[in-house]
Amino acid sequence: MRSSIALRTSTNSNDLGALLARRGTAVILAIEDGNALVRCQVSSATAAAMLAPLKGNAAGQFRPLPGNLVEIDAAVTLAAAMKMLEAKAAAECRQHLN
Repeated sequence: MRSSIALRTSTNSNDLGALLARRGTAVILAIEDGNALVRCQVSSATAAAMLAPLKGNAAGQFRPLPGNLVEIDAAVTLAAAMKMLEAKAAAECRQHLN
């Protein structure tokens, strides 16, 4: 089964930020043929948690932004995407508890 939850967008971070804002969403997840594209702008702590499942193979899949934010634009396996989203939820829950 194929599911697509996001439109294809340019790689310009300003466009990604604007797209996220227009949709009122925190993450864009596109799934196709067992692979996933995860796109979001999160705090550096959340980004560290999300990129941990990639075990250091995240070069080129993230970019620091002003204001302690990080843009993630990662093409990964569906299993890795699920781990990234679980890590995001856990990191944000910890941030809200502190």
